[in-house]
Amino acid sequence: MTTLYPVQDTFVRGEISPRLHARASLDLYRAALSKCENFVTLPHGGIRKRGGTIFVGEVKNAAKTTRGIPFIFSSEQAYCLEFGDFYIRVYAYGARVGTVEIASPYAEADLFDLAYLQSADQMWISHKDYPLKVLTRTAHTTWTLKDYEFDDGPYDAINDTSTTLTPADYGSLTPAMTGLISPSGTVTSTSAAADAWEAFDKDVGTDVEWSGVTSGFVGYQQAGGAQVIVDAYYVTATDSVNVGRQPVSWKIEGSNDGSTWTALDSQTGQSGWSGGETRYYEFFNKAAFEYHRFRWLSVNGQGSSQFAEVTMNKAAASQTPFNLTASSIIGINDDAGFQNSDIGRAVRLLGSDGRWRWAKIISRTSATVVTIQLYGHALPDLSPITRWRLGTFVPGKYVESGSLHEERLAFSRRFSVYASATGDFDNFALGEKDDAALEFVQAGGGQANDIVWIADSDGALLIGTSGGIRALSGSGIDEALTPSSFKNRNSRTFGCARIRPVAAGQSFLYVTRSRKSIAELVQTSVNKFTSDDIGQISEHIPKQGVVELAFQTDPDPVLWFPLENGELGGYTHQPSQDVRGMHRHHLGGAFTGSEWAIVESAVVTPGQNGADDIWLFVKRTLSGVTKRTIEIMTAPFEYGGLDDAFQVDCGLTYSGAAVNAVSGLDHLDGESVDVLAGGKVYKALPVAAGQVALPGGAVASKWQVGLGYHCEANTLELDVGGRDGSIIGRRKKVAKVMLSLLETDTSGLEVQSFLRGRWEKVRMPSIVAPDGRATLFTGNVEVPIDDSWEGQGRVKIRHVNPTPCTIRAFTPVFDAEP
Repeated sequence: MTTLYPVQDTFVRGEISPRLHARASLDLYRAALSKCENFVTLPHGGIRKRGGTIFVGEVKNAAKTTRGIPFIFSSEQAYCLEFGDFYIRVYAYGARVGTVEIASPYAEADLFDLAYLQSADQMWISHKDYPLKVLTRTAHTTWTLKDYEFDDGPYDAINDTSTTLTPADYGSLTPAMTGLISPSGTVTSTSAAADAWEAFDKDVGTDVEWSGVTSGFVGYQQAGGAQVIVDAYYVTATDSVNVGRQPVSWKIEGSNDGSTWTALDSQTGQSGWSGGETRYYEFFNKAAFEYHRFRWLSVNGQGSSQFAEVTMNKAAASQTPFNLTASSIIGINDDAGFQNSDIGRAVRLLGSDGRWRWAKIISRTSATVVTIQLYGHALPDLSPITRWRLGTFVPGKYVESGSLHEERLAFSRRFSVYASATGDFDNFALGEKDDAALEFVQAGGGQANDIVWIADSDGALLIGTSGGIRALSGSGIDEALTPSSFKNRNSRTFGCARIRPVAAGQSFLYVTRSRKSIAELVQTSVNKFTSDDIGQISEHIPKQGVVELAFQTDPDPVLWFPLENGELGGYTHQPSQDVRGMHRHHLGGAFTGSEWAIVESAVVTPGQNGADDIWLFVKRTLSGVTKRTIEIMTAPFEYGGLDDAFQVDCGLTYSGAAVNAVSGLDHLDGESVDVLAGGKVYKALPVAAGQVALPGGAVASKWQVGLGYHCEANTLELDVGGRDGSIIGRRKKVAKVMLSLLETDTSGLEVQSFLRGRWEKVRMPSIVAPDGRATLFTGNVEVPIDDSWEGQGRVKIRHVNPTPCTIRAFTPVFDAEP
């Protein structure tokens, strides 16, 4: 027999699939384990016991599932949101934010189908069955959730039926004037021209002339002293013969006393008019005035002034909503006519002057009559409108996911992507300018695959569909995405699940369509991507069904993913160092029917100490009752004092005067807990009335108390090569194990043969202080093992104390058949 000493000094491949346990020829084999539970594989090669979880609080309703969603304003201001059945609560840095609770429309069954995106203090929340909402933080304890209102779009296709829509009003500052004071209000002008009212008569065939005058004004006073807001207007020139009298510079002014005027807009250099030409102008204004006037400063060159119309728009906030009447129900909501669900919907109207306006439906009277508020420019007349478009987003057609891309706010629905105007997130009106809003139908490619998510990448908007991932970008290298420059590229990728992907360094990680594998999306060239199944070597872990993804960057790059069986999956991801290892985590405690606590949701936010906070939403059976708690996984122990090690779950810390008992553990009433107090380990102490006491009257000034858990690593059958080939499958007997440890409490470390049932403790009396306090050991230890010749040279390693454990390398010493 030959004694062999094969060293395994890296575990970066984590726990691999049972299907690979005999593939000793693979390079990854010597860096893998058959089981990696509650250990995290480290980029440096070793494995380290995960941090414990600090109890933050119980969810509002323990009987219903909750979901966590991050709200990250900056690395210094980060929140975790508790989304429950029709409510949202806010947490930050281990505690609930005051009594903040926001009513929401989202039912428990829909929480994990919510998509979200955030910019500064706003978060847009979307779901196919709910109108788009925006959550806004205005102060630490002030949060609001409201419907997000799209300005001017997006819209369905232009009406191609014979149905017309007839407006009952113009939406303008003035009615169609028939005299200086009729039908309402008062028209005034330079020289008190008797026909000045014709500037507001809605008839481009009439005009007003001020002979010998090259500057002046024409204005309108509201009836009854009413004050209104004007934010747009258009000017129509006179006929070709007299176009030389057209004003070329002017101001729009407002007043509330008829003598003190405020300039609202000014224009200069407005030359080159053609006969009957109309020019349109908009400006920002929120101030309401009783008087408004058009005051021109100069004309086109001739010695008189003459023009046909000045039409000022009454802003929507100042309008009295008016009816819009359809000639039939054909073409409206699949020929069902207007519905109550159309309230709040946008409608686009093409006026007789060839210019599109948009309005919002305020109320519904019948299947053919709705009341609207008009935005932008007033209508030129009240004739029936044949070309119109209804807003896209109505029940059954709400947006499903969103992203920010190149200063645009983008959303997806079914096969389409809608992007706002550049820098104007509210404006979805289509146009031809480079910064105009965009709409891409069949953005998911030639197949009719639903878009399940969109995400911003370097130079492209990634479109995840059930059939694969596409990249929407400008048509050239480093060219922005515009209405006239776009390309929709296909990539060799997997179909996607409706689970939000995460950015992981230079790549994206996403869940494939089956929800049973995780893939990495890598950019191979300009806007070209490829995918690999990162979990293929550990396929048995994500195969339990991935619920969601959360990526931690500090202190180590780890992807966390709750699984449908309640386990918490982990994946250490550092491709540049070929570190790609999966591990599984069972939280302390249990839920009825399961041997471990059920992790239902995971969120990562920046923490206060530089490391990321990993928020977990956990379900357990405690004292026979179902409880759901919010917990934060602590940063892993490294380079500190043993008293600071937090290696319990759903636990709390006490620091203060030396005491024999601590309270505040009401959430663990009736349970047994592990305690690290004063550097000593206490196991299975009972909690009663929210309090736990140390046995024998012991006291301590620093406590870590919570549900105990152990970590376990099982090795593979190492193949060091025999004289006549592989020794895989040959009989072996392990005599002892040598472990290289870092900052490890060896009193909690145990080793076992795969065939023998006895756990061998690491016995090192010299590292236990005389007062019974545990100490941390760094170095090599040997552990004799009682093994059988029927073994495979495999061992189990576990750590059972609420203390740290890091294994740098493992060497089994065994004899093998020649």
